[in-house]
Amino acid sequence: MSSAPGGAGSPSPSRDQHSGSGGAADEPVAPSTGTSGTGTSDTETSGTEVPDADPAAGRGLGGVLRQDEFSVADAIGGPRGIIESALPTLLFIVLFVATGSVTVASVTAVAVVAVFLLVRIVQRQSPSTVIGGLLGVGLGAVLAIRSGDGTDFYAPGIAINAVTLLILLISLIARRPLIGLVIGVLDTRVQDWAEDRDARTVYTRATLLFVVLYAAKLAVQVPLLLTGHVAALGVAKLAMGLPAFAVIAYLVWLMHRALLARRDRG
Repeated sequence: MSSAPGGAGSPSPSRDQHSGSGGAADEPVAPSTGTSGTGTSDTETSGTEVPDADPAAGRGLGGVLRQDEFSVADAIGGPRGIIESALPTLLFIVLFVATGSVTVASVTAVAVVAVFLLVRIVQRQSPSTVIGGLLGVGLGAVLAIRSGDGTDFYAPGIAINAVTLLILLISLIARRPLIGLVIGVLDTRVQDWAEDRDARTVYTRATLLFVVLYAAKLAVQVPLLLTGHVAALGVAKLAMGLPAFAVIAYLVWLMHRALLARRDRG
């Protein structure tokens, strides 16, 4: 869930991950769907993957869950998704360090996301993820320019992380782990997960993995925000964004595939 998500977009445990293109907000948790959503193809109960008409449709957590081999690139949205997610934050860090100007760094980050949005519109692709990123980066830029404090650029993303963590914890307390709800929608083979004790256990543990991820983000980023470490906060955001999401996505994929294998044997 941005965090997704350090792209803009997280939960979404949804990227749309994933996040989208932002520098201020993180990728959502699991529902992050990469650059184009969760994909339109379905998978047979046997596990045979049905090819997608759109090459990007198999990206994001939803697409990866239906694959027999885990792909880091697909999980985090492919090369385009990585660029759209990381570049605004990276440019903000570099320009802030080089010029010391919050305005220059913020305006450039917003301009880059605007270009991403324009390109998607021209190519007649879904702009939804980039719009989310633009809102996150734009809000962060406005806050930073108004205050003159570069750390405010990251405030929306940190707020999203906190809300995401709260939602994850509430879902666990309610015994409806969020990752189970998300995967039940993304993969029709486990739509009945809530009635299956084994599946509930698996997706509870998967949700706990995301709880640890978002709690770690807050534990690292909030002190940096409060102490005004602009560049360090940006680096932490990038390091704990897409790379960390890819690791958690892989672990969730392993747990999901093991559950499907047990169901097939049963």
